[in-house]
Amino acid sequence: MRALYQQAIDQHRHRVYSFAQYSLRVREDAEDVTQEVFIKLWQHWRKVDHAKLSAWLMRVAHNAVIDHVRKQRPQQANLDRYAEVEEQAAEQTEESRRDQDVFKRHLQAAIRELNDPFRSIVIMRDIQGMSYEEIQGSLELSASQVKVYLHRARRKLREDKELRQLFEEQIADNSNTNKPVLVAGREEGNRHAK
Repeated sequence: MRALYQQAIDQHRHRVYSFAQYSLRVREDAEDVTQEVFIKLWQHWRKVDHAKLSAWLMRVAHNAVIDHVRKQRPQQANLDRYAEVEEQAAEQTEESRRDQDVFKRHLQAAIRELNDPFRSIVIMRDIQGMSYEEIQGSLELSASQVKVYLHRARRKLREDKELRQLFEEQIADNSNTNKPVLVAGREEGNRHAK
């Protein structure tokens, strides 16, 4: 049983941790939530349907993040102070890097401002690349609910004027330099380059 449990941890740890990290933005809190999720897995090992283990873990991670935020609500204003931004490629100029960091911070803040389940669905789908079926199982929503909530969440992000302006500036800057554009935590090649 311990070998199977360790195998489950090795297989799913990154996804659980990255969901918690992206949701909470504080490394230590994400580590605590991840540990809590795998403690619950150990406690419920015999009851869990192992064919649906990934969905079960993401549902527990989602609930653990919500519980953590509720406990930390008075300190919510301090979370932005701890936000960490991934380092960009070394060949980018300092100015380009700062512009991209500003955009990424605004995008992360805009995602954090979304209410649940919008926030969780955007993170699971657009950041982690989970399938609709995995999200559906993780959040116990119907397929149509997942698609509607994702559509609404994306629309809310598009309606953020400051975020939209920063994105358009990124596109304009990158069309001139042919550098990759950072979109929701992933790099995509410049689509406007000839």
